[in-house]
Amino acid sequence: MKVRKTAVLLALAFIVFASGCLVKPPAKVTFSIDKTVVPPGGTFHIIVNVNNTGKVGLVGANLIISNPNFQIVQEPRFPSILKVGQSTQLVWIIRAPPKPGIYTLQVSLELRDELKRTWTGFYGHFRITVSNEENVPIKMFLNVTAPKRVFGGKEIPVTVRITNEYSENIEVLNISFMPLPGMNITGVPTPPKIIPANQNVTLRYTFRAPYAYRDGFVSILLKYRIGTVEKNIAKSFRITVIWQPWNANTEDLKRAYGENYVWLTYTHVVDKYWEEKYNSSSAFNATAFKPATLTIIGNASSEYQAALEIYKWIKAVYNFTANTTTITPKELLRMESISPREAQVLITAMLRSIDIPARIVSLYDGRDCTLRPITEFYTEDGWYVIDFRHGFIGTLDEYLASPYFPRVYQLVTSRGYRLMALKYGSKLHSHVDVTAQFTSNLEDRLMNVIINRVNPPLRSKLDLILNGLNEQEKLYALFLFASAPNNAELNKVLSEWSVDRIQKNIKVMYEFYRDVSWRDDFTYYWRVFTGEV
Repeated sequence: MKVRKTAVLLALAFIVFASGCLVKPPAKVTFSIDKTVVPPGGTFHIIVNVNNTGKVGLVGANLIISNPNFQIVQEPRFPSILKVGQSTQLVWIIRAPPKPGIYTLQVSLELRDELKRTWTGFYGHFRITVSNEENVPIKMFLNVTAPKRVFGGKEIPVTVRITNEYSENIEVLNISFMPLPGMNITGVPTPPKIIPANQNVTLRYTFRAPYAYRDGFVSILLKYRIGTVEKNIAKSFRITVIWQPWNANTEDLKRAYGENYVWLTYTHVVDKYWEEKYNSSSAFNATAFKPATLTIIGNASSEYQAALEIYKWIKAVYNFTANTTTITPKELLRMESISPREAQVLITAMLRSIDIPARIVSLYDGRDCTLRPITEFYTEDGWYVIDFRHGFIGTLDEYLASPYFPRVYQLVTSRGYRLMALKYGSKLHSHVDVTAQFTSNLEDRLMNVIINRVNPPLRSKLDLILNGLNEQEKLYALFLFASAPNNAELNKVLSEWSVDRIQKNIKVMYEFYRDVSWRDDFTYYWRVFTGEV
């Protein structure tokens, strides 16, 4: 009898543990909003404080809004890692419904940790009145004066006016900013500890704009105490940062691009091996190329916008053939037909001519360095990729999550190929090995792209699927998910298929295809996975 009782207790303990009742939440999370009455279509702020009380670092947060009438205007950037014992304050900008009324708003927060686990169970409940009439008079005001448009690298004056219309003093507890990525606060005044009743204070801050295009909201959050009650008030202001390196001076270019500035200094696009193989020089005159390139890019506001205009121009002007006849940029400009390889050379020269660091990256098998060339160009946000062969332009991580990278990955990891950035030098082969740039932390980088394609309620299910696979199967699964033709199809599979079915299909496919040369376009395997083929 005693043995049976012990067994029952152990079974109950297991059930309780499995249900999560004995698992300590990884963080203490609190929710607040800055206003409960919002005009139709107006914005307000959800303020979330996250204190990591768990045992591992936290790497991401996802806010899920239950009411579809409310829309997220801008999400905050989570710290690269929130270590144990650290806290962070996150501010979401929310747009209210256009129709007046009283709304119930429930939000939940999902946290991701370093072990790739998703934690749920953090909820906030609010009652929002959408009306042009204030039921409770506003007594605290934040007004911000700042330029709407600035250029990269320049200082931004920001004036903050705090007005206290209460009949008693308020105590200023904290003033914090949530700037745009890369934007730094360089001048911070000392705020007063007390703002007397019916008085105001003006604070003048200085920001420095990043050397990058930005268009979004900067938020300021004031935490204050009136009597024994602590309150928050927030204000967001929109700002656009324009970055046009073709209009920048040399010193700004060096500050903007750091060690990658060197890619602007090379007068040849590729190395001597290419020039011998195609019996032509890749030398070009950047000054001579610049006027034509500027005409093509028009009033572009960033490196990416400029590159996209050049990419579209090349695709529209040239007929594409399989034969490479020359790698001389000046000659390529006069041709009617070019190969994808020639297009990579041409766009690299054109990007350098307008002071955007660019280079050819190709596979190298120990002998030939002209295999599968792509163009990379650099921005403050990292490298971007242009691939004419596959019609791709986007960030490096988006390229890794495209259907065209898995074959490259297989050649690198199982056939010993390397990825080389080409430069001109004294030797036949002049390379910089950039393989690690493409393969390091690959699983996390793929996951970061895919997670943004998955509907928020399905993200925890995706984690559950991946946690049931070994490391090789998991990477294969990520390649599969990334190769779904569109987000709708990916979400349909994750929604309608069981975890067990998805895992079994992945395991079977991985075993069957792992020692086979993968196809150039990994979308084929998605179609096999879903039963289309």
